[in-house]
Amino acid sequence: MISHRDSIRVKLNEGKYEEYKNLSICKINDFYRLGSGKIKYQVHCDNRSKFSQLYDDIEEAIDQYFELRRRIK
Repeated sequence: MISHRDSIRVKLNEGKYEEYKNLSICKINDFYRLGSGKIKYQVHCDNRSKFSQLYDDIEEAIDQYFELRRRIK
């Protein structure tokens, strides 16, 4: 059985994204052309505690996604 964390990693690598309420995670390169050419992952939240940050490391981005998700449940 695949974990939720693994399913998010697979989605991101397939050009998809994950959303929960006002929280999302995506590989931003699939939506915007970045001048650096580096792969970046974005964690974005539009609730009371606004948050948006880019990450080079997919694991770090997923960690942040789950941390924020726990807070908004």
